[in-house]
Amino acid sequence: MKKFTIGLLSAAALVTTILLVRQDKEEPSTPKSNSLGETQVPVSLERIRELGL
Repeated sequence: MKKFTIGLLSAAALVTTILLVRQDKEEPSTPKSNSLGETQVPVSLERIRELGL
């Protein structure tokens, strides 16, 4: 029973690792447009600090 539990936890850890790696490799999504047709680009923390916000 102990070996089964260790094996199950190892399998779960492996699957979690694979999913996290695949998530990191995904392409960033295209910027969304609002109702006026303007695209919204995410603002980085550095840019917010530069603007003094």
